[in-house]
Amino acid sequence: MKKEFSQEEMEQILKNDAVIPASVDEKIKETYDRLGLTAAAPEEHDKGSTSKKTRPVRMKKKKVWVTIAAAAALTAGLGITAFAVNQLLKVDLTEKDGTLAYNISVDPETKEAHIVTSTPTYVPEGYKYQEEEPYEGQWHNNDTDGNMSIITLNAADLYLMSQTDGGTSSPIDKGDYIKTVEIGGMNVDLFSSDSIHTDDDTIRQDVILTNEEYGYMIQVFLNGTDLADDEALKVAEGLDIQVSDETVPYATDEEIAKIKDEQTADFDSAYDSSLFYNVGDVITDPQDKDNKTEFKVTDVKLADSLPLDQFPKENYVPDYDGTVAPPLNEDGTLKSHERYSPASGNLSKDNLETADSKFIVATVEITNTGDSSTEEYITPMLEYLRKDEDGNYTRFDIQSATAAYQALSVDGEPLYQSVQQYTDNQKKHIRFAEIGAGETLECTFAWVVDDDCTDNAYLSFFDMYGGMTNSYPRVKVTE
Repeated sequence: MKKEFSQEEMEQILKNDAVIPASVDEKIKETYDRLGLTAAAPEEHDKGSTSKKTRPVRMKKKKVWVTIAAAAALTAGLGITAFAVNQLLKVDLTEKDGTLAYNISVDPETKEAHIVTSTPTYVPEGYKYQEEEPYEGQWHNNDTDGNMSIITLNAADLYLMSQTDGGTSSPIDKGDYIKTVEIGGMNVDLFSSDSIHTDDDTIRQDVILTNEEYGYMIQVFLNGTDLADDEALKVAEGLDIQVSDETVPYATDEEIAKIKDEQTADFDSAYDSSLFYNVGDVITDPQDKDNKTEFKVTDVKLADSLPLDQFPKENYVPDYDGTVAPPLNEDGTLKSHERYSPASGNLSKDNLETADSKFIVATVEITNTGDSSTEEYITPMLEYLRKDEDGNYTRFDIQSATAAYQALSVDGEPLYQSVQQYTDNQKKHIRFAEIGAGETLECTFAWVVDDDCTDNAYLSFFDMYGGMTNSYPRVKVTE
């Protein structure tokens, strides 16, 4: 059976520089710079620290619609593909069981991979290009909170993704397909969908443009409210596309093999039972023996509410009055909310159900045992695991049907964090903290959890990708 990967899993495959050769890693980093999905720890807060971490920036899904290769589900080309003369890229949009997927094949023997750039000459009204965080490299509409991203992938990018199966993401619902048109001899596919959140009137429009001669793909991802039907198409029609004489190399067979080996290790291996810890245990980084940071959960409990005299407003990561307070009852407990049934695995409105929730509160000690200061990603991530009768674990996700509740729990990050050193740029780097040599920070974190999922809740550590690999340490929330 072919494995399907989420956005976070695709980030892990394409961005894990611990196993990817430098030449491939550089190409992936360049692609991620264009995607705007990663960012380094804040250099402006260096303060002489000798250890720096580079971590992905987790942004609200409402604000970032892009996926790794194509939001419209790329799948690696399989078997023997017949290419026309001088055809570098072959793209087919296929249908199966009510979903669509792209089959993409690149023939590197046809020609070199040229650098390709694309610049919009038409931008929807109100969308302004952002040169600073948190929307750097994107067009953002401050009035509607809408976003637009334009991703250009050359033949080398697509070849690497297809050969490593790294172009696979969740299939597109057939109902999201609008039409296919032609622009300058290139096929352009249009997709449109409403928000998965019942309290959100955001419209999403995706345009996928492919040039088979030069082997490139350009993706326009646009979301906002009150968008005209063909707004994203207008952007695509106005793109100034330049194919440079400069070329980039294709990934070698050795580089591809290394990535594929890591994919198998990450996603097909069982969870390591030795990496499940208890409250009070000292937790070290199993993948980086030189990491001198240690975690210890000193207390974890469930709570019906978070009184403001104990959990002050300023320690919430999202804005308390605008984001945290609305889903709360007058007594501070969480209101019931709609979600998509975890058992169905389908985001159909037919699978909506009502759930009640609590808070998880954990007190964690983070210690730098080294002899120099370090800047560490201190945040434990919340994830959900099922354990079968044979003792095997399977990860699953909870998807809220309301944007208001989803904003409290973005990709497993806590909504409350008592230690906050970097609060600029809408707290984009709030998950980092500088820890002096021999210093211990005590930090209180809080998450929301549905009542029927408390026994499946785990906190994961040294986990830069939100539960993406089976080899990160974890602590069970309830015993």
